[in-house]
Amino acid sequence: MISSKRSSALLMTPAVLLVLSGCALIEPADTSEPPTAMQACALGHTWELDTTDLSEKLLVELPIQGVPANAVEPSGGQTLTWQKDGGVTIDSDLVLTITAVPKKDQIMTITQAYNGTVTGEALINVDVAIPQNWDASKYTIETSAVLGEEPVEEVPYTIPRSDFDDVLGLIITCEADAMTINPRGTDLIQRWTKTS
Repeated sequence: MISSKRSSALLMTPAVLLVLSGCALIEPADTSEPPTAMQACALGHTWELDTTDLSEKLLVELPIQGVPANAVEPSGGQTLTWQKDGGVTIDSDLVLTITAVPKKDQIMTITQAYNGTVTGEALINVDVAIPQNWDASKYTIETSAVLGEEPVEEVPYTIPRSDFDDVLGLIITCEADAMTINPRGTDLIQRWTKTS
């Protein structure tokens, strides 16, 4: 089985610094002030990705992207530890197994695996955050496929990534033990559950 492998920035971390002509449009919140309700909810906790919800969303999105998928099964998961100072660690051993039917009586099994650890910072400003100082050197995404029993040399479909990196700002919501993260300009909204 031949796989395409790339190191990339992983999950989402909030901290917003958008720079235009040297001027910060959104700056990190002043940490000398008492935490906002959003900061108090999200920071200082460990969060677990809702992989069932993610799989259901991917099953809707894949056919829109031209992937003839009829099932998405998750295994493993992702954990986001968000320190009170904005430091972020994301640990992943998530595998998404996608079943597709390219032609009648053909079954292709596509595997997308997210493995390793990403670290960085993500300071919250109101309801937006932008990851910065991202280190994904110990993180990989591998995509591979088999058609029937035969390995596919090149996966004929583009499988959308199910994580985030430090390229896009993140729109977040947080209430009690539930948090959502949505990279700006995308339809992907990840759900996370507080574990500690």
